[in-house]
Amino acid sequence: MFGKYLLQATFENRLKSMDYNQTVLSHLQKFWKHHDIKGFTWTLGRVVEELPDFQVFQVIPNHEDEPWVYVSSGIGPFLGQEFFIVSPFETPEHIETLAMLASASMHYPDRFQLGKIVNIGRPRVGQSSFWHFLISLPYPYGQELEYMDNVRFFWLLPITHQERLFLDTHLIEELETKFDEAGIDYLDINRASTV
Repeated sequence: MFGKYLLQATFENRLKSMDYNQTVLSHLQKFWKHHDIKGFTWTLGRVVEELPDFQVFQVIPNHEDEPWVYVSSGIGPFLGQEFFIVSPFETPEHIETLAMLASASMHYPDRFQLGKIVNIGRPRVGQSSFWHFLISLPYPYGQELEYMDNVRFFWLLPITHQERLFLDTHLIEELETKFDEAGIDYLDINRASTV
């Protein structure tokens, strides 16, 4: 009954999405001026139908001591936010993770707000001990990356199971203080817990 209306709305949204992806890419190119940035799509799962123009942009490091950065593009028009993952190495697992979280955030938007914890149901990469992300402000990059018009970019910060349990009874600021005191290496895929 609603099929023809949904198809038309989807087509109109698709045109807007292509412009939106270009806007996100321009924002990233402005921030990472001297880095190559590649765009990837994900062709499995619900995200294909829910967000047909969803992309993940990969910011390629220029030096060995720089991280790989993976940035979602496509949920901003609906949720007013995008997510990014910082990684010590290149892996398509982060593209899959961002596609999965984009789809889930369309169904459960309240669970994907700043300060929420996301269980991804598997290690973030390979043999990592991290199965959870804290949706955080983009501390490594600041407000210049965080704000793009009405869209904000949030960092998916890997946290340990113990840190997730700590947040059941403590404020995020208390965990962030522990991170600062410990001087965590957020690129270490098996860093020690701070609690």
